Amino acid sequence: MKSHLKFGAVARWLVTSAAICASFALPATDANADEAKGGKLIIGIDETASEYWSEYMQGVKDIGDSLGKDPTVLTSNYQGDQLLAQLGATYAAGCNQCALATDPSSNAFVKAVVNRSAKSKVHVVTIWNRPEDIHPWDTDSKYWVAHTSFDGVMSGYYQVMALCKALNGKGKIAAIEGVPSTPPAYQRIAGLKKGLAECPGLELVDTQVGDWQETKAQNITRTWLARYGDQLQGIFASNDAMGRGAIAALKEKGLNGKVLVTGSDGSNIGLEMVKNGDMLATVWNDPVLQGAVSMSLAYAAAVGDIDPEKLTHAQRDFYLKQDVVTKDNVDKYLDLKKNAPKYTYDEIKKDFWKDSAGQIPEGANENK
Repeated sequence: MKSHLKFGAVARWLVTSAAICASFALPATDANADEAKGGKLIIGIDETASEYWSEYMQGVKDIGDSLGKDPTVLTSNYQGDQLLAQLGATYAAGCNQCALATDPSSNAFVKAVVNRSAKSKVHVVTIWNRPEDIHPWDTDSKYWVAHTSFDGVMSGYYQVMALCKALNGKGKIAAIEGVPSTPPAYQRIAGLKKGLAECPGLELVDTQVGDWQETKAQNITRTWLARYGDQLQGIFASNDAMGRGAIAALKEKGLNGKVLVTGSDGSNIGLEMVKNGDMLATVWNDPVLQGAVSMSLAYAAAVGDIDPEKLTHAQRDFYLKQDVVTKDNVDKYLDLKKNAPKYTYDEIKKDFWKDSAGQIPEGANENK
């Protein structure tokens, strides 16, 4: 989900993130004026120093700009209790038609975040994390507007089928998993298994947990190379950061390009690695669009442009579109990175679900 970049790229993203966060900060008088007229925008993110969250914030900021509002940013550092504490402090000052778009950090905190928001009459859209047994229509249904994510099963499936095609349907591969307690991690492994069932000539020799981290993936790959040598022909990495770690280990042994690597998230570094041949494929997710759609839906409910309880299940729990990226189409997505659309609330409002890939199927968020 959240890719780590090399030092220079990190510096650029830190500067970008800092600029965006600084632009979100409001003087007290402006904040009070915003409260008085209603429709305050709040976002909860996991960290600022990442490409994904910087782009997600940009989508939210686009919506804020179009409404003449400056979003308030809460950063959890992947700690759900920290997010809850910040929400409590934010809501304590009073919230007139407040709208929250947030990642609750893990499944364990989704219900608490939704309940806390509902008590303060804050309309909320969650992203990424949702337990299998609760939904916006059966839990604080007036205020939990919607949940949206990207289809991790299809992401994993796209990756393994790219490996299957490149290896002519036969070879030994290994997989690096993200944080096991998060839906994107176990969904992508479920997609891997689905692809392997369709490509029985591929043999999965091992799966290790890399926790989305580049360094862990590099060390895991070093161990595999010592164990399997040139018998290993492919590495399935559940995100681009871990893919980059695997590639770094392969380069140490002169095996880059001989052992094929896939990733996911369509990060800038992932796209560049596909472009230069270091990575076979990644899967494009659009954080700018995700930020714009989730914030717009929460705001629409807060100001009465939509009634959450009149929406269908498919409008309240849905995936956004994604695409597999290979050398054949990577230039299109590199251009989108450089020239991302600037979204407006009025544009998104015309059809909040224009980029929906359909309702999240039953069982998709169950860790099997």
